[in-house]
Amino acid sequence: MQRVDKIEAILAEQTKKQLKSGELTGVTAKDISDLLTLARNTVSEDLNKLLTLQKAIRIKSRPVLFFSKLEVEKENNVFFNEKLTFKSLAAFKQFITEQTIDESDKPEEFSEIIGYQGSLKDQIEKLKAAVLYPPNGLNVLLGGESGVGKTLLAESLHKYYEQFTGKETPFIYFNCSEYYNNPELLTSHLFGYQKGSFTGALEDKAGLVEYADQGFLFLDEVHRLSNEGQEKLFTLLDKGYFSRMGEADTKRAVNVRFIFATTEDFSQTFLKTFLRRIPVALMLPSIKERPIQEKIELVVKFFQNESQKIKKDITINYQVIEQLVFKKYTGNIGEMKSEIQFICAQGYLKQLEKQASELVIDQSLLLNEEPLEKDAKDQIALKELLAGESLKIKADNRSSVSHYFTARDKINDAFYDFLLKEFSNLKNSNIPQKEVASILQKKIDQLFDMRLFEPMHKTQPLRMLDESFEQKIAELTAFITELTGFSIQKNLVEVLSNHIYSTLLFMEIPNDDFYLYSSQLMLGRLENYDISKQIVEKVSELFSVQLPKTEITYFGLLLRKLKQADSQYQRNDECGVIVVAHGSTTATSMAEYSNVLFSSNLLKAVNMPIHQTVEETLEKVKSIIRVNKYKRLILLVDIGSLVYFGNLISEEFGIEVLLIKNINLLSLLEVSREVIYESTEFDYLLPVLNEKGHLSSICKQGHFFDSKVLIVSCMTGLGTALKIEKLIIDVFQEEVLENIRILTLDNSEIQDIERIHQHIQADEKLVGIVGTFQTEVPDIPFIPLEELFSEKGVERLLLIFGYDMADEKNRALKEQIAKRYVHGLTLKAIINHITVLNPQRLSIEVSQVYDDLCRQLHISSDEKTMLRFLIHTCCTVERLVINNDYSTAEYNVSYKDIPEEASVIKMAFRPLEVSYNVQFSPLEIKYIYELLYGN
Repeated sequence: MQRVDKIEAILAEQTKKQLKSGELTGVTAKDISDLLTLARNTVSEDLNKLLTLQKAIRIKSRPVLFFSKLEVEKENNVFFNEKLTFKSLAAFKQFITEQTIDESDKPEEFSEIIGYQGSLKDQIEKLKAAVLYPPNGLNVLLGGESGVGKTLLAESLHKYYEQFTGKETPFIYFNCSEYYNNPELLTSHLFGYQKGSFTGALEDKAGLVEYADQGFLFLDEVHRLSNEGQEKLFTLLDKGYFSRMGEADTKRAVNVRFIFATTEDFSQTFLKTFLRRIPVALMLPSIKERPIQEKIELVVKFFQNESQKIKKDITINYQVIEQLVFKKYTGNIGEMKSEIQFICAQGYLKQLEKQASELVIDQSLLLNEEPLEKDAKDQIALKELLAGESLKIKADNRSSVSHYFTARDKINDAFYDFLLKEFSNLKNSNIPQKEVASILQKKIDQLFDMRLFEPMHKTQPLRMLDESFEQKIAELTAFITELTGFSIQKNLVEVLSNHIYSTLLFMEIPNDDFYLYSSQLMLGRLENYDISKQIVEKVSELFSVQLPKTEITYFGLLLRKLKQADSQYQRNDECGVIVVAHGSTTATSMAEYSNVLFSSNLLKAVNMPIHQTVEETLEKVKSIIRVNKYKRLILLVDIGSLVYFGNLISEEFGIEVLLIKNINLLSLLEVSREVIYESTEFDYLLPVLNEKGHLSSICKQGHFFDSKVLIVSCMTGLGTALKIEKLIIDVFQEEVLENIRILTLDNSEIQDIERIHQHIQADEKLVGIVGTFQTEVPDIPFIPLEELFSEKGVERLLLIFGYDMADEKNRALKEQIAKRYVHGLTLKAIINHITVLNPQRLSIEVSQVYDDLCRQLHISSDEKTMLRFLIHTCCTVERLVINNDYSTAEYNVSYKDIPEEASVIKMAFRPLEVSYNVQFSPLEIKYIYELLYGN
């Protein structure tokens, strides 16, 4: 990426932030130079270059401000043309206010087309792309049965183009069937003719092609063109010019966007050479293929049109709407429109005779009331949209069709109501599709335990369409009972009925993305999946619908509920479940919630308050095991040393322990659910829990902790840590360190217990951490660097290595080690670990830097801080000298991210940088700042 491209990207990013916050303060050359560490004059030069390229906006203030032109135009829906420089920030903001278009005043594109956001959405998007494609758009062929709305769609496309370009363009309609058997007449009509070119040609005449120049020529029923007629269009389609009849040597250039329409099969009717010249060929659905909601919208739209035309209010009986919606139309939408017009004409006559103020359309006005095929799904959709009542249309109401529908913002079914909300939140969070499915699966699994199978509230009575619906529900429940052997209680039958009703309604809400994600929700064991699938197939058969795969999930959960209610199912009480967590009430609260939710006393809890030791906590867990005589144990722990309880318990009691780490309420609920409803067998639980992302392992009886691990860390790099490791090895020697491994890690690696355990073997136990700053990991003994370098350092290390200091032999060992330790802890000895640089010279220079910083920053010096500063800085300088290849991660920290004292530290370190030809990164300066201020 070139420098100017980087500057453009930063300008866009900063502009976008300001637009989102609503505070337009502008971006200066200094702002960008600080972010990219470039010279200010260089950035200024490139910003002016972006202005020349019309990619930036400039405010002539002091300092000069810049904005990204593209980001401002996108956010505010404005267009700057060539005005890109403003005298002041106020003038710029005023320009935006004056130019901003109020989107609420504009009708939505293609909103007059029923299905523009539904069954016709893809076709309309393709048409928009075709008509706007430079330089002259793409030719379009629309197919579909007679009456599907091809002409209306072509007219709407023309209107969209005019709105987009802001200028009027011609739209010429021509029906090819009028001249299909007379090619010469067709040619003269389309292309015009020259005076005298044939008998009767008394003057020059332009054809439709010329009238359509710079606009649209819509050729309807283009299949009526003969092969010769199709060929006559080739030159115009290919070259963009034509000749009138009788003009052999004259070529007339035009810019015409062709829209062709046909009711015939494309491949069977047209020449291949003709089709090849039409890049966009689209089929429009028949009314039979339209979703039920669009059929209802069409009926309402046509009645609305008639009401406005005759300036009369109209009331339409619900049964009339039902008849018009479910009728089979051979002439598609055109036939529906004609029938509604005729019905309104009859109603208008009756209104005149009765001298009534409005038209009333009842069943007596229907042309032919015929038996209708109405499936439950479509009936539900109609009933929900119109609330099962007559429709009243006001002549002066020009609102959209949706104005007449009952709001459907609530599904009234816990399953879809919950899933829709969660899906909406997750979809807007930019989480990958597979992760969304995984999260949804966990959430719906959790929902199962809370309210999924609760009966409806009394204020929401069960909705039934008719007796046939009740009969189908009864047949379904009998099928489930026969298939599973579980009887379904009355309250669950009510919940099931409401769910099926809501599902049939929900399927009419266009949400393809939701089905794409939710279809991956396959919960439960394999046999449950197979049974659930059979139930879904039975529902599909009963109600003549194709249900989404999401329903397999629902019925899988229903089977769990039925299994829970079955008295024959017994849990194995020899397997205990114990929760251990830090805090005075954490474990108790989680266990109580789960026990109440599942109506059981399954979970036992052990809390670990702040002042309670690990040993005391472990003893409480052992006491529960002894009292209950568990033969197996499921142990759930949060963090810290508790993760070692599994091996210790397994070894002492000789039982298998399923250990689950990093627990929270969700993992606790999932374990409880599996144990209650599925199995306590570890062979089943272990893969299920790991698949759901819960860190689980089985601890078996055996010998554990053959080796202990001591971690030594430092703030940056491993230089200081490696030197401390060498010091400990030299001082303690093999007599103490025989079964102890010293592990050096970067400071970032010791802030998370899971990252630490990646470095610990199964037969090892972490006994302590030596480091610069306190870690966030509880229960693991931590020795700060200053304490390690104090007189208590030896005793602290011996204690965590497992030596009892009450033992006289161990006290003697301590004294022996202390002599070596005191000698090794002088500053000179630490500096002597520096093998490349001159330690005396370096220590003097670093001491001078420390004194300067204390004076400039008004810091009171102490021995601990000074010792840490000298050791860390000396080791860092040597590391930089030996390896001067900087990690890019060290520069992810900007000086803007740390306090202003950082600039003082940076300047104080300048003599070291010059003297040793090194450079301290912003991250290093940040560490020094934290070290000095004790963070």
